Amino acid sequence: MSATFSVTKWDEQPVDESKIAFPVNRVQAEYELEGDLQGKAWIEYLLYYLESQSEDGHLATARITGFLHFEGQYKGKTGTFTAAEKGIFDKGSLDSPGMLIQGTGELHSLTGSYQYDFVGENSKLILDFKDNK
Repeated sequence: MSATFSVTKWDEQPVDESKIAFPVNRVQAEYELEGDLQGKAWIEYLLYYLESQSEDGHLATARITGFLHFEGQYKGKTGTFTAAEKGIFDKGSLDSPGMLIQGTGELHSLTGSYQYDFVGENSKLILDFKDNK
């Protein structure tokens, strides 16, 4: 199972510009999803930069932690879920698996995880979900 997504918002700001030895940025992002997941996701990330390429952020390396909140449909069932993510962005490749925490509506019994399949312009979530209903 999978869903394709497009990033419709990416707002990244330093947590504290005065602390050079604390290279942490806060990100607010939004995704539009199609496929087995259809809807919208809002993401809050903290990124700790291990290496930075100010000319091209896709060449940076950063540790990532955050939460994703999805609203929409999964295989025709409507609801929401929240997932926790933790991983690394390394020079254009994202490895930040997500684990579902809680669902609502018809997705209240949904459990599982997802992986990003994200290199360049090809953006996918590979889903490993189970409906415990």
